[in-house]
Amino acid sequence: MSDARHLVIAAVVLNVAGCELPDVPESTEPREQTMVFIEGATFRMGTDESELDDIAERIGLSTTRPFLSEVPSHEVSVNDYYMDALDVTNRDFLSFVGAVPEWKKENLPADQQNGRYLEHWSTGEPVIGILDHPVVFITWHTAVAYCDWRDKRLPTEAEFEWAAQSGAAKTEFPWGNEMPDDSRVNWGGNAINTTVRAGSYPPNLRGLFDMAGNVWHFTASPWLGSYAETLADPVAAVEAANDPDIRRVVRGGSFGANAANLRIRYRDSHRPYDAREMVGFRCARSAD
Repeated sequence: MSDARHLVIAAVVLNVAGCELPDVPESTEPREQTMVFIEGATFRMGTDESELDDIAERIGLSTTRPFLSEVPSHEVSVNDYYMDALDVTNRDFLSFVGAVPEWKKENLPADQQNGRYLEHWSTGEPVIGILDHPVVFITWHTAVAYCDWRDKRLPTEAEFEWAAQSGAAKTEFPWGNEMPDDSRVNWGGNAINTTVRAGSYPPNLRGLFDMAGNVWHFTASPWLGSYAETLADPVAAVEAANDPDIRRVVRGGSFGANAANLRIRYRDSHRPYDAREMVGFRCARSAD
């Protein structure tokens, strides 16, 4: 995992520029998650090798090594789909484990986690102050189960990248080409060092919040190394998707991320059973 230390449905409150989010309600009642329609398209996913030196210079890195997994760029197609406007929060996840007790902290078997599952829920429930923060300390399998419970699914890596880039315009970050700062994203540069309330920063042009920063996002896609390796053996990618133990692609960077990690096309991976403080998720749904 990379961070600064290492290199329609129903309305929800949205933090639009110039508008403050109201106080967090003390109720723990579940709420419906707004989903944003994303029109499908064929687009160039990833980065051309010829771009790497310029990207590294702009980001302030002396090496292009962190970007090699996103080479080469290649054409992919995604169908119409919906994406959650916000990350799944502790409030959301609390309603899930209440409805499906097998996923409660005390009920998840030791061989299905790393011993840190819902570690921040010290009493078995989240404290009021983090109810509307993204849920973390979850496993990939619990993210899959949550989305299924909502009649949704995890987005693929391609869907996440297409949704993050605000349409046909190819930008470095979800907000554009400007370097990250404290007004745009919760990242390693602002020294908050933990999650903040989902939707605390302006959305991208599609209306999606926190597509970079705050938490990394699990995707449905298995990690098979660089695109060069994946494209060389497309059959392996299909087979790997059904492997419960394979690492999964994560996207978006976290509260500990540096500028490189926040880039739309930056790729990383995470072990499926490794519940950590910087990894969360959001759900998608096919339009048909």
